Amino acid sequence: MANIRELHAAAWLGEIDTIYKVIEQDPRILEEVDAVPFVNTPLHTAASAGHLEFSIEIMRLKPSFGGFSPIHLALKNNQHNLVRRLVEINKDLVRVKGRGGVTPLHFLCQSGDDNENITLLIDLLEACPDSIEDVNMKNETALHISLINGNLRAFQILVGWVRSIVREDAYSLERSILNWKDSDGNTILHIATLNANQQAVDLLMKRVKINAKNLENRTALDLAEALALPTIIKTLLKAKAKRGVSIDDDSNRENKLKFNSTLTLLFILMNHTRMQVSEQQRNAVMVVATFVVTALYHTVLNPPVGKSVLSSNVFGSITSLNFLTLCFGATMISGLMPTTKLSIFVLIPLGLFLVSYLVSATLISPLDY
Repeated sequence: MANIRELHAAAWLGEIDTIYKVIEQDPRILEEVDAVPFVNTPLHTAASAGHLEFSIEIMRLKPSFGGFSPIHLALKNNQHNLVRRLVEINKDLVRVKGRGGVTPLHFLCQSGDDNENITLLIDLLEACPDSIEDVNMKNETALHISLINGNLRAFQILVGWVRSIVREDAYSLERSILNWKDSDGNTILHIATLNANQQAVDLLMKRVKINAKNLENRTALDLAEALALPTIIKTLLKAKAKRGVSIDDDSNRENKLKFNSTLTLLFILMNHTRMQVSEQQRNAVMVVATFVVTALYHTVLNPPVGKSVLSSNVFGSITSLNFLTLCFGATMISGLMPTTKLSIFVLIPLGLFLVSYLVSATLISPLDY
């Protein structure tokens, strides 16, 4: 115990040499401290006192000391540089959860919007982008927490960050985060409305599900009307918001699961196919499909001079078969395209391409239309 007390005293004073003196006397001292659950380790003490070099030295000697709350203590004591250095050593510390499931990112969202906090918030996001997905014990994201604590500046940065993420599932991640529900079923639009935060509501228009309902079956419009917020009500109505009683989610989900329409079945089949095809297979099929489409298009771009010399029956048969093959190739390309916003820049020209084929075929047809 004397050695442990000496280690804590050294941590409070930031005396690195004492670490090694104590270790020389008791080589297993750090293991003994680490073996006791929920103990206040020397790293906790050093983090509270803001001793950067001592904290880094301890983390190098005993990384497991960094597993719970030293970084939270450093944040609580405004030791921002220490937090940065700890994160440099181990980026996963940004995702460490303290009391109530609060991560360092959550902590900054509830700690004010001064420049130091905001700068560190951005630093942590850049160090560990996945931390934006973390939730606390109430299932609240950093966006929920920033709104609840009136930290509009942090909220604006977080929304901008979510929208600027560049990765394969960026679009689905954005939709998930911006429409995430806390333990009461409230989205960030619900929270913005509950806090009468007009700027936050304006920011979220066209980016979230306007008519999402919480566990009380209330939409943001219901909350705005209950709180008598005329400006927010006007904004929501302009975005075609509805009241909870007029939205039958259960019926919509039931109809969706019944697979009533052929179009729904087609989309399901395309999604299943897309999920089962490897990237290598996708690329190979895309090349072949594109080649087929290009080859068929050239048969129309380079027709015989004037009208086709083929009989109307033969011309009609060849054109129909070519068009069916063209549609099949276009469908393959559409089905294999990744589910991203960028796909629209391929799908629209593909549709126009089919129309162009029909127009070209009509122009050289031996029949007069």
